[in-house]
Amino acid sequence: MSQKTRTNPVRTITKDILARCMATEDIRVEHRADAPTAYFDTKNRVLGLPVWKDMDSSMYDMLVGHEVSHALHTPAEGWQEFVGDSGTRHMFVNVVEDARIERMIKDKFPGLRRDFASAYKSLNERDLFELKGKNIAELPLIDRLNLEFKIGLHCQVPVSFSADEQQYVTRMANTTTFEEVVDLARDLYEMYQDEKEQQEEQQQSGAGSPESGDGEGDEGTGSTPSDSDESGESDESGTGSSGDGDEDGENQDGSGSGDGDESGEDSGQSQTDDTDDGESADSTNGDSSGGGDEDSPLNYEDYDTNTDCPGSTQRTFEKGVENLRDDTAGSWKYSTLPNANVKDIVISPKKIAELWENVRSGNEKRAERWNSERCQKQLADNQQSLREFQNSIKNTVNQMVQQFQMKQAADADKRTDIAKTGVLDTVSMINYRWSEDIFVKNEVHTDGKNHGIIMYLDWSGSMSNILEDTVKQLLVLVEFCKKVNIPFEVYAFSSNEYNPIEDRYSDEWDKYNETHKTEYSTQNTEQDCGFHTMQLYNFLSSKLNKREWTEALFNFWNLSLSSGYHCGSINAPRCLGLGCTPLNEAIVCAMEQIPEFQRQHGVQIVNAVFLSDGDGHGMGIQGYRYGQTGKDILRDTKTGREYIVPRNQRQSETDTLMTMLKDRTGANTIGIRLHDNKHIRNLRWGYWTEDVEFATACKQYKNQNFATSTTTGYDEQFIIKGNTELVTDALDNLDGDASYAKIKNAFIKGGNNKKSSRVIANRLIDIIAV
Repeated sequence: MSQKTRTNPVRTITKDILARCMATEDIRVEHRADAPTAYFDTKNRVLGLPVWKDMDSSMYDMLVGHEVSHALHTPAEGWQEFVGDSGTRHMFVNVVEDARIERMIKDKFPGLRRDFASAYKSLNERDLFELKGKNIAELPLIDRLNLEFKIGLHCQVPVSFSADEQQYVTRMANTTTFEEVVDLARDLYEMYQDEKEQQEEQQQSGAGSPESGDGEGDEGTGSTPSDSDESGESDESGTGSSGDGDEDGENQDGSGSGDGDESGEDSGQSQTDDTDDGESADSTNGDSSGGGDEDSPLNYEDYDTNTDCPGSTQRTFEKGVENLRDDTAGSWKYSTLPNANVKDIVISPKKIAELWENVRSGNEKRAERWNSERCQKQLADNQQSLREFQNSIKNTVNQMVQQFQMKQAADADKRTDIAKTGVLDTVSMINYRWSEDIFVKNEVHTDGKNHGIIMYLDWSGSMSNILEDTVKQLLVLVEFCKKVNIPFEVYAFSSNEYNPIEDRYSDEWDKYNETHKTEYSTQNTEQDCGFHTMQLYNFLSSKLNKREWTEALFNFWNLSLSSGYHCGSINAPRCLGLGCTPLNEAIVCAMEQIPEFQRQHGVQIVNAVFLSDGDGHGMGIQGYRYGQTGKDILRDTKTGREYIVPRNQRQSETDTLMTMLKDRTGANTIGIRLHDNKHIRNLRWGYWTEDVEFATACKQYKNQNFATSTTTGYDEQFIIKGNTELVTDALDNLDGDASYAKIKNAFIKGGNNKKSSRVIANRLIDIIAV
């Protein structure tokens, strides 16, 4: 093969799509490192392909087209009665059926003709049929037919046939149904058996001469010189059966006349030919050969030792294709996503409000604690801090609104065309002597796309130190959305299950969990990956009315101050405490939520924002083990796409799921990685691949408290210093007698901090303003 072919590997993902298109159904295409050759399971509709090496695109297309044609035209039943457990009979069916299905797939997809010609030329040059040093004209008829419809048809290799044999060439070229294939295979097999019997009779006649006998009437020959003049009846009458190697007999010591496949011996090997009819090769039907177990598999041992048996060219071809398999390839693992039961996973704002009401007045003891002076003072302080925060961000939000409106106006201007109406402008027509612009004009505005925003917040224990600052960042964006009437939802993903019972160690808690057990996902296949325990708490929504919004916002604010559970004398609902990080499960839920959000609000583009401080739990998609090779493939059953999950990165599952989310929903995806550290050295290989990019990111992170990543599955990925406060006025903390230099430096520093603290909102404005 050329160097170009070796250095340009076939893109297997595109070939999988090609196979499904040719099959005109959503068959499963799987690459198996342990598969010796291609096969098609007609029952389960699975096309199995080995992991091949030194395989060019044409050869790949030919082999895929061959197996897809089996998928379309080869039935799962109808061949067992004739074949039985005979490898020879099965080989006859293989040869005839291959000619039929290859002709039919080329007729349906004419573009494959060139691929078949190129592939068979390459295989013939490699001598996969083992024809070197052989005279094709001396090969059995079935082999010459096989060569005629492979290298004869595609490579113009001359294959000779007698006048009597030409009828079989014509029949093989015109078979249209599988019944015709079996009939022709039976006729060819019976003719082969007749010819073999005649050859054996001739051999036995020669073996009965005085030179070869021992004078004792050797039982192995069963004939005398006088018997050789008979027509063959003498071989059937007495001792002749012991020396006959046809399908009706065999030597007692196990040695036959060369047709070992007809002996019925169980070799212990399974069927490995590339014409897999979707059934096991084991069969209890058919062949009347004696001596073997009825359930013995097809026996191909004779093809390994005797290359002169009929169908040997087909068997050597199959063995040659098997040798193209990459023995060093690792295992390929296929996964599909289960269906997320979003209705059970999402906890609505109404249920969250009920949780808080249960804390306030669930029983006398809780009501007393809530109404205590200490608790009421804490609530009043929290209420005051929320009002102060809302007042402090008004200027910031207004500036964002102004910036948004300016970008919208600029975008609208770009979408505006001036069109002449053909109607005279009575004011401008007086200028007709020196201007042709005398017609009324219309401005045509192309509609822009409307947007919505869904925010997913990490509600895990590692967020406790930065949760308050993160919520403040998020609320700036929420206030901006309310100001410009952009629909939005805010979800927090957590491993803590919803439970209205406050006492975690009570019998009521356990009883509720038993009677309200959440089914997080529905498994569809054995290949579905796992779903961890998780919940999506819908804290804020643009659908809430004024009263509901005020209550939901204050409860959310209390949680941010309490790091998810406890703030001074205020005890929040226990199930709303911080848990683990089911980030990947949240992305899977988003695949279901985003289309529903679009339908509810009539938006065209949804912006999905994920705020987290780390990686999520693995869902079992990535099958990485240290030192293992191979590939992990994630299959999207809804879009038909497949994704390779890299094994050398811990966030590969998240990146792959994010890419799938974009492909399935068309959403803009923005990742916010909150990093509670002074530097980003430990994130080097996960987010940047080039040294120059990483150096630029380090400088940006040091000066502006955030950096931009270029290698993740998000459309935009930001790494933000987790304890970056939202600065609204840089001069608030200055003393009254501060010097001019201090005021100047504080103003410059405050401007930079203000810009970096609004990086999420600023970037979203650029996206949603168009």
